[in-house]
Amino acid sequence: MIKKILIANRGEIALRVIKTCKAKGIKTVTLYAADDATLPHAGAGDENIALGRGPLSETYLNQDKIIQIAKETGAEAIHPGYGFLSENTEFCKKVSDAGLIFIGPSTEAIELMGDKKESKVKMEALGIPLVPGYHGENQEPDFLFEEAKKIGFPVLIKATAGGGGKGMRIVNSESEFTDALNASKREALNAFSNDKVLLEKYIINPRHIEVQLVSDGQGNHFHFFERECSIQRRYQKVIEETPSPALNDELRASVCDTAVKIAKGINYIGAGTIEYILAPNNEFYFLEMNTRLQVEHPVTEMVTGVDLVDLQIQAAQGLAFKFKQEDINQTGHSIECRIYAEDPDNEFLPTTGRIQKIETNPETDYRLDCGYRDGNHISTNYDPMLAKLITYDTDRYSAIEKMQVSLNNVLFGGTKTNRDYLKRVLDNEKFIEGNIHTHLIEQDKEELKKKKWEQNIEAHFVAVSLISATKPVQNLWDKKFKQTNKVISIDGDEISVVVNSLNRNGILFSLEGKKYRYETLLWEKGHIVLESKGEIISSHLFMNQNGSFQVFVNDFEAIVDVASKARRASSSQQLSEGSLQSPMPGKVFKVLKNVGDKVEKGESVIIVEAMKMEHTIKATTEGLIKDIFFKEGDQVQGGVLLCEIE
Repeated sequence: MIKKILIANRGEIALRVIKTCKAKGIKTVTLYAADDATLPHAGAGDENIALGRGPLSETYLNQDKIIQIAKETGAEAIHPGYGFLSENTEFCKKVSDAGLIFIGPSTEAIELMGDKKESKVKMEALGIPLVPGYHGENQEPDFLFEEAKKIGFPVLIKATAGGGGKGMRIVNSESEFTDALNASKREALNAFSNDKVLLEKYIINPRHIEVQLVSDGQGNHFHFFERECSIQRRYQKVIEETPSPALNDELRASVCDTAVKIAKGINYIGAGTIEYILAPNNEFYFLEMNTRLQVEHPVTEMVTGVDLVDLQIQAAQGLAFKFKQEDINQTGHSIECRIYAEDPDNEFLPTTGRIQKIETNPETDYRLDCGYRDGNHISTNYDPMLAKLITYDTDRYSAIEKMQVSLNNVLFGGTKTNRDYLKRVLDNEKFIEGNIHTHLIEQDKEELKKKKWEQNIEAHFVAVSLISATKPVQNLWDKKFKQTNKVISIDGDEISVVVNSLNRNGILFSLEGKKYRYETLLWEKGHIVLESKGEIISSHLFMNQNGSFQVFVNDFEAIVDVASKARRASSSQQLSEGSLQSPMPGKVFKVLKNVGDKVEKGESVIIVEAMKMEHTIKATTEGLIKDIFFKEGDQVQGGVLLCEIE
């Protein structure tokens, strides 16, 4: 029996594995890179080993070092979590060759299902429905172009060696194909060291349905029902739920039985997920298999009551599960929201910074899987997901309502997240009705944009922000206070305020001619409670590096900047039209133009990579490249000038 497991991962998934190991009495070894030394997982194991500094290849992807640590600490097995080395056949083989147990499937299964081309060949042999397309060896651009024309546009180009949206491009017409193919291959080569692609017919408005599988160590295969993962941005999942509102009993049985057929056909062991495309006519097609635990596994655990990590460990030891398929039941409804460090109102660009405080409410009924604590910094070296928030209730509508309440009670102070955006999606009529598909976020982007604040909500932000900066006084309405004019920016929109009275005990001001009076009920650092005309306003505030406030007021969130008079234009506003800036901290991945080159407006100039994703910087005007200030491989800060066009 396994007595000690090394966890070859970081963050919340490392903590998740530790939780099960503790319940089973199994000792754990955690690993951490130097920039993760203060994260919770770095001290959560029975033994915690530093991997040192350097790129991922020298830390979390250093296979030989990880295996050596496992042997030195006496660990009998390695749990890879998800991402990193979880689907790396070379690592799996090295673990086995070292006499250790890899908690996952066999090398053969990982290799087969990790190759999108070969997996489709195998699925075809098993009689599994596939999306029409080309998954052959010929990678010549002209040949692929002809195959795309045979399939018929729109066509989807996909990297054969990976997932997560990397190396994936939708091509709507023949004229777009060459540029899309080059971009797909380039991104795939960078992410997976393999630039092979396949082509598929692009299905309009599909749903993304997946089935959770776990196969034991004695050749028995089980499904734990489906998950709906259709709410995505940039091919990355945002909200997952189970059961899917799209499936009736007959379709659910067909989808799940097909998944079990696949597991049997490849002699699978351990946890895995079969992912499908579900067309509007309810035809479903095999998409891919993830040969690991999924990020969204908690929703399955909530509705089935099983511990999937426990089953992984049992399967890896060759044990048979003590249940039958008919013993597995799906009860109630569960939803998971991924909380990302990103700005959805700025093209979902990743954000960085320090998490000043994670506000939670223990009285609220939710599960929070989080890999960060107060004071942790967010690195651009890793995925931007900070946490997973999961709710469960008897039905879908109740689970949605509980998620809205939970999102209001879980705040990440000090960094911009997608929390407010998640609330907007949950409020979307199509989402509430279950009428969703993988392009809902893109198609409803105007509806999902942040709306301009109503005046009374603006007044709340004004009151909280101004009172937070005051000093203690005794007199509620100080007669010596001189009326002042303030210019306050709320999410970039400036408003003028006339302040009549202000101290820590309250404020009286006019906004667009209307007077507002607030009295302070509670004043603590970062937390202020006010009262106005019988309404209680509870707020949390966090100071940003530029002096602005991140303010949470009741159910609302905004960036508030206070100035005594209108601010001068920012440096970015003073730049010329041809100045191209980096939208976020990252690395210059590709410089596509040279000094002196002529460019058209909208033409790609530089590609910046951050948090495992490419972001293309395009020309904002027609002209000549005057100067390029960075070379490929350089690290850059957000807002820095990359290139000038004249």
